[in-house]
Amino acid sequence: MDIAWYGHAAFRLRGREAAVVMDPCSPETGFRLNRPAADIVTVSRAMDAGHNWTVGVTLEASTNQRQLDAPGEYEIKRVLATGVRTPGPEGQRNVSFVVTIDELIVAHLGDLQGMPERSALEELQRADVVLMPCGGGKHLTPESAASIAGAIAAPLVIPMLYQPEGAEEVQTGLEPLSAFLREMGLTVDPPSDNHINVTRSSIPTAPTVAPLLARGA
Repeated sequence: MDIAWYGHAAFRLRGREAAVVMDPCSPETGFRLNRPAADIVTVSRAMDAGHNWTVGVTLEASTNQRQLDAPGEYEIKRVLATGVRTPGPEGQRNVSFVVTIDELIVAHLGDLQGMPERSALEELQRADVVLMPCGGGKHLTPESAASIAGAIAAPLVIPMLYQPEGAEEVQTGLEPLSAFLREMGLTVDPPSDNHINVTRSSIPTAPTVAPLLARGA
């Protein structure tokens, strides 16, 4: 499975039979989607253009069931998706999605703002890969992100919602990745690509943070 980051909270998961775009962001965030193709779109915050810019995605088959923005269980083109309610900004609903594609499980936390309740946390703990907000500002702080990453304990963490390397012209108002890595007690090489290929055999055995370049910067 290929995981690409567009910037902000926008990712595309591309498997053998289907592609999923998660939290497509509007151009107002400073990042460009360039109309990626997808079979499924997931949205963590249905009322926030930074997370719900579905018009910027080319759906292979435009039906309502392929745009997921609510808690529940879904199966589309052999992709299993579970939406769980998690803490959002100022008490608003945030839907984190756990997606199974090519026998790998990816959890996209959306605009998570605090530790999930037990039932949601147990669902998120199934993940092999977690897409983690970590840049503070109006989003999850680096300290809280490190705590939640430890509670979920996914082998592979890919950060999002921070000030990305090499995108100084995009003013996000967020902290750099180094603040999150400091809280995690880790040092990693700067990102060198905007996507990563993940297979069952390549999942690390020890907790690993793998930052990406923002494709849409």
